[in-house]
Amino acid sequence: MSPPGPETGSTLSTGATTDGPLPVPDSSPGPAVGLGGAAAAREDRLELPPRGSVYCRVLACDFDGTLTQGGSLAPEVARALADARATGLTTILVTGRVLEDLRLAQVDTSCFDAVVAENGALVWLVASGRVLQLGVPPTESFFGELRARGIPFHAGTVVVGTTDRHAAELLELVRRHGLDSQIVFNRAAVMLLPSGVDKAAGVRRAMEELGRSERNLVALGDAENDLPLLRLAQIGVAARGSVAAVAQAADDRLSQADSAGAVQYIRRLIASQGMLARSERHRIPLGTDGDGLPVSVPGSGTNIMISGDPRSGKSWLAGLLAERLIEARYRVCIIDPEGDHLLLGRSQHALALGDDIPLPDAAAVPRILRDGGMSLVLNLSALRQREKLDYADQVLRGLEPLRTETGIPHWTIVEEAHYFFAEGGRGNPASTFAGRTGNLVFVSYRPSLISREVHDSVDTYLLTRTAIEEERYFVTSMLQARAPRELIPHDALGALESRRAGLLLAGCEGPRWQIFTPIDRASPHVHHGRKYADSPLPEERAFRFLAENGSVLSTAHNVAEFCFAVASVPLESLRHHLLAGDFSRWVVDVLGDRDLAAGLRKLERTVLEGARPSRDEIIQHVRDRYFI
Repeated sequence: MSPPGPETGSTLSTGATTDGPLPVPDSSPGPAVGLGGAAAAREDRLELPPRGSVYCRVLACDFDGTLTQGGSLAPEVARALADARATGLTTILVTGRVLEDLRLAQVDTSCFDAVVAENGALVWLVASGRVLQLGVPPTESFFGELRARGIPFHAGTVVVGTTDRHAAELLELVRRHGLDSQIVFNRAAVMLLPSGVDKAAGVRRAMEELGRSERNLVALGDAENDLPLLRLAQIGVAARGSVAAVAQAADDRLSQADSAGAVQYIRRLIASQGMLARSERHRIPLGTDGDGLPVSVPGSGTNIMISGDPRSGKSWLAGLLAERLIEARYRVCIIDPEGDHLLLGRSQHALALGDDIPLPDAAAVPRILRDGGMSLVLNLSALRQREKLDYADQVLRGLEPLRTETGIPHWTIVEEAHYFFAEGGRGNPASTFAGRTGNLVFVSYRPSLISREVHDSVDTYLLTRTAIEEERYFVTSMLQARAPRELIPHDALGALESRRAGLLLAGCEGPRWQIFTPIDRASPHVHHGRKYADSPLPEERAFRFLAENGSVLSTAHNVAEFCFAVASVPLESLRHHLLAGDFSRWVVDVLGDRDLAAGLRKLERTVLEGARPSRDEIIQHVRDRYFI
């Protein structure tokens, strides 16, 4: 095919708790196995994500010096690329050449989904035949002066190329003509391009058109003009004989020269089903340790559990992780049962659904993620409990085919994970979703209720303050089994105060434990109290108004229902709860609203001193805070 010309223009499923320490995987690389054999018994049902891996779905290759043999595309390279496409990999040719040069050289472009030519200035989408132009060429007067000075050059639609010995003259002319241009070196050649146009920009535009992401990109190159591409990619690979700067910047290197090295690498990529060892370049910063050193988690190749007491900062920490992932151009899907992360939707690259914008049908979520090019926050707070379970289950199962095809979403964050991944829970999606394309984050204040199958897939834990007795025992058991041997769990958990958190990270050299102070967030965290004015609370966190005999008179699942109950239950019920301090305790423990709790404590003290309970005073305190 010849290159064309440019175109312008229910109730919570709690399950059973464990009777002893959780069976956990060891910290060595490879599939995780349970200490007690439970995970091994399920190994045929759950394919665990390879640790330290990145899922590559796009292969971008430089042409000259990387795919060529004697200046032409080697036939064995074309066959390898065709085989890669047959497995679902998207292939992109990236070159400084102009499209007409490729046609004259009779380059077989049928093995590519796109050709990025002119060092990123032109993007040819092979299947549709569309050509997209990034930037405009220099003025005709500029070309006239090149000719007048006798400077040899070769011009494409946008790019202008010459030899490096004319670089100084080229720069002088750019200044004289006031061009918004840049000079790019390519071994003994230089190219003049519009500012901001390079191979990375062209490949990013091609991936946008093809529904792919740089977070699943592996790129091969050899010269200076390939550096932006290798930096963009999740895995950058230097060809044999690359210039020093490329060899230094790359994450991997081809072991054989010319096309033989490329063929070997492509075959390796096919054999591994797109899974390659991740680069340590791509880490997500979360905070600093006691010495001021950065603390981070890998950008891929790990499943994460975030746990801690209510109001201990666990959801705030999950929001920080999500925010940093989104900033780093990872596509994130957040299943948010209680509306914790609505304000992440204000980000330029994220969209919150289920509040101002209605929640879509679950079957539409994969399409929105693929075509919208943004991260999603799915706010389920308006749904009943059974509806939340059904919706999340449909979304999780619907995402897996998209993840397998494209790698998107790169991360899925599940808040209140014990709702959806309970031990013995109905239709637990863990066995199908925590698969090899992984990158899951489970957030919960009740990690003991989450299935062993999920815990077996986790190798990174983020912990905040844990004082609930059952959960503290569970987390202590986990630390005893997984943390470094010298760690004392009681001391480690005791140190998680004053906004500090703990990171337990498995690695090839053994597990590592770090206590750190999280960095600031750009987006605020939704305050639980405000959030629950109308949104329903789960059954176990609702307030139950009791009669003198202990029977339940009314149950409040949000602040509005609480006020309605205060106005209708007998005064003796209010007196009972005021004397016991139940109202202020519930407001702090569940709503996290210490200001409202302080006001209610004053009323509780007056009743303790013999005053008559006042419905109006209780309701007015609440209305002053929630405007209901």
